[in-house]
Amino acid sequence: MKPKGTDIRKREQKRAAVKSVLFSGLFRILGAALLLFTREHTPWPELHGLLLLLAILDLLTIPFSFVVLIQRIREIERGELDEARKY
Repeated sequence: MKPKGTDIRKREQKRAAVKSVLFSGLFRILGAALLLFTREHTPWPELHGLLLLLAILDLLTIPFSFVVLIQRIREIERGELDEARKY
């Protein structure tokens, strides 16, 4: 039987991990929107391709963040952090 403190700590760790990925995704979307806005309003057409590429690369990292989140939640559930704290 697990102590209740461990379950509460795991729940808080999961919540913090989810919040950080959601905020990160939100900022990446806002950054991409800013890049696309800048692309439309820049007087230098040479930069259009670069700004578009940067916006796409910014958005491509979002799915990988969710993959890492799933791995992080599995680590929390298995108690790997609690084991590592012993040393």
